[in-house]
Amino acid sequence: MKFLVIGRGTDFGGPIDPAVLHMALENLVLPSIQMLKDWEDKKAVVGGLFAAQRAGAIIIDSPSGEELSKMLQSLPFWGQNTWEVIPLQSFQSGVEDTKRQIENVKKMVKMSQTANSSPMPAE
Repeated sequence: MKFLVIGRGTDFGGPIDPAVLHMALENLVLPSIQMLKDWEDKKAVVGGLFAAQRAGAIIIDSPSGEELSKMLQSLPFWGQNTWEVIPLQSFQSGVEDTKRQIENVKKMVKMSQTANSSPMPAE
């Protein structure tokens, strides 16, 4: 199953000491982005960072939500981000759903036409 995952850096609520920022960038952010790049190189994900923002999006093919969670939690900056996870429906499934919807609507139209064309009861 494919998932769209959007990660956004948590707001620190004010200025950050440069020494703390340096440590966070070096020990959390850079290793996490490197892991995402490695996953992309292995074709496990596609995606990228939002330009000029502390955020990004990836699409991950994962057998389950639990496996996806394990994968995301392995990122060093996992706890410093908020995550939005959206399960994706395949295009093939969308085609099948739309065909079913078309058939259902056709039946509704036919039932409506039949009901409207039946003779009115005599008074």
